[in-house]
Amino acid sequence: MFSRPPKAKGPEEMVRQADEYRIGNTVEQSFTTAFSLYRKAASKGYARAQYLLGTMYESGHGIQQSYREAAKWYEKAAENDDLDGMCSLAFLYESGLGVKRSRSYAIEMYEKAAIAGNARAQSNLGLIYMDPTGAEHSDHAAVTWFQKGNLGGNASAQTNLGRMYEKGLEVKRSCETASVLFKKAAKQGNTAAKRFLAGLYLFGLGVDRSETVARHLYLEAARWGDRYAMAELEREAEPDESYMPSLKKTDDPGRQLLYGLAYLDGVRTGNSVATAMYWLEQSAKAGNTTAMYVLGQIYENGYCTEKSPRTAAKWYRWGADKGNGPCAYNLAYLYESGTGLDRSDNLAFEFYRKASGSECDDDAKSDALFALGSMYADGIGTERSYDLALSTIKASADLGHAGAQFAVGKLLLKRKDDTEAARYLRMAADQGDGRALELLSAMD
Repeated sequence: MFSRPPKAKGPEEMVRQADEYRIGNTVEQSFTTAFSLYRKAASKGYARAQYLLGTMYESGHGIQQSYREAAKWYEKAAENDDLDGMCSLAFLYESGLGVKRSRSYAIEMYEKAAIAGNARAQSNLGLIYMDPTGAEHSDHAAVTWFQKGNLGGNASAQTNLGRMYEKGLEVKRSCETASVLFKKAAKQGNTAAKRFLAGLYLFGLGVDRSETVARHLYLEAARWGDRYAMAELEREAEPDESYMPSLKKTDDPGRQLLYGLAYLDGVRTGNSVATAMYWLEQSAKAGNTTAMYVLGQIYENGYCTEKSPRTAAKWYRWGADKGNGPCAYNLAYLYESGTGLDRSDNLAFEFYRKASGSECDDDAKSDALFALGSMYADGIGTERSYDLALSTIKASADLGHAGAQFAVGKLLLKRKDDTEAARYLRMAADQGDGRALELLSAMD
């Protein structure tokens, strides 16, 4: 059982307690309580609290997400010389989130924080100089800032410095040094570092060749089809015949999948969409459902070929019929929305049900259960059943789905079970669901 900490007196103590509520190690986790404490401390002019309050607004934890409010509090923190506040404010100006985009002001704020020793600002400044499309492009400056960020332990700086060593940009090319840097970043959970390190292991560059290690790292990084990993495919890599391996023909679908992902990545093989698609299709035709899912993602989103939801549906259908949950879920969505297929609520319901009963991670299962429960509640694709809707959506909520937690809370309110309703609404509110916060306020 957690015990309630004593009431905080000063802003420093408020922030310490807010951190505890945000993390949930010594007290029961509550983003709403953390937000309240940060806000009280921030209102007293405490810079660290102003920065942390900005992070709550940016992430939508404990309050409805708002980049505009985040920018306001980051600016207050920056005015009080908080380096993280400067860096976060710079990012919003660089991205145009909640403020009018200004690359020059972003660079000014990054430089101010970077010169003062903020490793994240040093890394982000390096990325600006690394961008070949930017007016400020300078590989020399990029390396300089990445090196500073690396010394500060920043995983992104370590990853990008590793890239510079791997390519030999403004430093002597060294895959050994690149592998050391990727490993340092990977230990901190950096997804891109794991993916780049996987490529080194796959081709034995700077490390002993090991397809087993490469496979493990690719799994960790991409989660076999992670949308962000697929979207961040290398743009600027050029083929380098001096170390492009001659890949041998293989009948192993797992190895074929690895080759396909490696060619999509492009750093060690040169970008070759045709070669990537060849290996992915070979793997899929050999029965690898992960390759089917990746191909579906490529065609659905038009990652490196012309967008074709109908072709995506073909690959998703094949994977779904073989028990792949993410394939079934995405196929259900295409049927539900009528994207590339004739709209069919019955088929959408069927494939959401397949997805919810498949072996997949909690996030994917909770999405499928929530979609299925919503169809039960609305009588879409199946006979309406509030009991089945509640039990199915509750199963999704118990896996951490914020939307499901809010929906369960609403359903329980209709059934006059205020205590249990408040519990689920609080779960949703702690994940930043503004609707849940409004209902909780109305219940008080």
